[in-house]
Amino acid sequence: MELLHKDLSHDLIGCFFHVHNTLGVGFDEKTYHNALEYHLGKCGINHFSRERKALYHRGYQVRSFETDFVISGKIILELKAIQSRFIQANYVQILSELKLWKMQLGLLVNFGLQKVIIERIPFSEKPKTIYENYDHIKDNIDENDRKILAAVRDSILYVFEVHGLGYGGALYRKLIETELEFKKLNYQKKIPISVKYEGEVISEFKMKPMAVEN
Repeated sequence: MELLHKDLSHDLIGCFFHVHNTLGVGFDEKTYHNALEYHLGKCGINHFSRERKALYHRGYQVRSFETDFVISGKIILELKAIQSRFIQANYVQILSELKLWKMQLGLLVNFGLQKVIIERIPFSEKPKTIYENYDHIKDNIDENDRKILAAVRDSILYVFEVHGLGYGGALYRKLIETELEFKKLNYQKKIPISVKYEGEVISEFKMKPMAVEN
């Protein structure tokens, strides 16, 4: 199977190597971005730099994204200048942008090492499937709990129906919070926990799970 946007990808890779070979290692991301923007223009490659797009839910802006480059309406570029391999957050970022821009291919590029690192990131919408299992709680909740559970379930499923799969966990959490607010359901973003030792509080922290109508 032929690679998606093979010829355009090849031209871009040539640009990445040219910028890296010309500048070398040690500059910040903005410097490599500016150099690449100049070289893309010199090579006649159609591009938009720092294009922004917002994700909305129920009319509210949940998050704004900014890509490094959108190339010919086909490929998203995300540039890094880090002294390591790519981390999970880098993949979450570009996959989220591919989903929001409705594109199928992204390129992650790291100029921060002795050798420029390039990774192709394909994206396609995943089929929507739902699995639910309440066996571990069904005998331990009362009627009021069931009503709250039903409202939370409806909120989650609505977010799933509207936005599908492909974003990162933190963004889905924000989408669900927006839906709960729209439905006027009270919630705590984090659950406060106190640790006691011989009756004295020795530590306090907050757990990530949210509490709804607690």
